[in-house]
Amino acid sequence: MLRSRLAAFLLFPLLSSALEQTVMSKAQPVSHTTQTLADLLTIEPSASIFYDYARGVHLGNKLNDKSSMITVLVPMNKAVMKLARKP
Repeated sequence: MLRSRLAAFLLFPLLSSALEQTVMSKAQPVSHTTQTLADLLTIEPSASIFYDYARGVHLGNKLNDKSSMITVLVPMNKAVMKLARKP
């Protein structure tokens, strides 16, 4: 019972927003660049809420590190605003 409630809680936002996904920008993927993830998040206005939260929990240091090899799935501002409880 608890497992099914937890699964529903975690999957419902993903399923409900699946139809509303949009492409953030028309830029081509970059594999070698001098820009950091922080630089890219700074110029992407639709990810500003996430980036504010990331800096608040000191994830910004990791995003500024050019040697960091991470992938970040960033929710758009519209998705964050639809959350019942904000982080």
